Amino acid sequence: MPSLRILYITNDFPYPLTSGLLRHYFLVKELSRRHAVTLLSIVSPDFAPETQAGLAPFTEDIHIFPAAARRSVASRGLARARDLLPAAFRAQTPAGRLGRAGASLIASGKFDVVVLSGKRDYPGLSPLTELPVVIDMCDAASSRVRGNLRVAPARRKPRLLLEYLELRRIEQRLAERAHHLLFASARDRDALLGRRPDLIERVPASVLPNGVDLAFWRRTREQLGQGEVVFTGAMDWPPNEDAALHLIQDVMPLVWRSAPEARLSVVGHSPRPVLRSAAGDPRVTVTGYVDDVRPYLEQASVFAAPLRFGAGIQNKVLEAMAMEVPSVVSPLAAAGVRSADGGQPPLVIAADPQEFAAGIAERLVTAQRDPLPDETARRYVEENFTWRRSAELLESVFEAVLSTASERERRAP
Repeated sequence: MPSLRILYITNDFPYPLTSGLLRHYFLVKELSRRHAVTLLSIVSPDFAPETQAGLAPFTEDIHIFPAAARRSVASRGLARARDLLPAAFRAQTPAGRLGRAGASLIASGKFDVVVLSGKRDYPGLSPLTELPVVIDMCDAASSRVRGNLRVAPARRKPRLLLEYLELRRIEQRLAERAHHLLFASARDRDALLGRRPDLIERVPASVLPNGVDLAFWRRTREQLGQGEVVFTGAMDWPPNEDAALHLIQDVMPLVWRSAPEARLSVVGHSPRPVLRSAAGDPRVTVTGYVDDVRPYLEQASVFAAPLRFGAGIQNKVLEAMAMEVPSVVSPLAAAGVRSADGGQPPLVIAADPQEFAAGIAERLVTAQRDPLPDETARRYVEENFTWRRSAELLESVFEAVLSTASERERRAP
């Protein structure tokens, strides 16, 4: 396809690389090989301008819009009611300023298509009426919160219910505005569109999976570790914190009945005190921030991901698979790494603590008897989850929406 000029909008600056921003960093990087990308991002108040250098080689221009400092409860309430507030007020929000800047850039006539990602950006959509808009929903965030409602303590349920209703409303409005919708997995697409047959008929939707940087996630040790269970992720993210607590409190005590020497490492930044205090057994380590997760995966006998709620693709599982670590995961985690054609990943899937413990114990024994890494897991990632392949899928979406837009122009009186 011909080279395009793309206006790419994110609700946070996609650098430095963290799990929530990997998708946009790598998509922009891949798109820049053939197209000109201008990036618009809402950023935190403490955003360091020099951070822009991480995306500068892959973009024509970068525009940032600082958010306010940490908001009070009252200001968060006003944000939730933004649609009821005067237009002049909404225009002064970061998303409002972003929308005006985007409209001005589009008016220059230099752009072909808009990519928008992030629920926080949706108020900025209003001025962007001149070009086809591809909205990257990534995950069905409302589905994640609904899952959290099932396992959260009663005191947190009212707040989570309000969050669920707000996210559901925003997701529906984004879907209604899009010319094409993108989702990181079929599960998230179905969760959002399953109740809206009218949207399924009216708005095309595609699964655009995340990729894995296979050159980075490559093991150097020829054998698996012995007696090591590992779980990784950002530990301030509710699904990861819940999974880590579930692993420590409900699963590992069952593992220790048959493998008393087994050790568990929970690896990831920002663990809250509740998680640190749960790791009272000397066989459990909660690392906090580490410079590099790969050494922990290389030393692992088994990767365990007992996620009980969540959404989107599971980067942590794909990274463990790319590192050739045998993995035991929940059905929810496995659903997040199915191939685009619905193929099942080479994982052990466990639905309850007993199944999880049995799966982990079996992998520990297998690693002692045959410590060779799981080459099948890496091959599955290589065949289904590369950033180059995802960027090519996105290009095909651009081609489709631009073709549809041209057809509408020809038919217009």
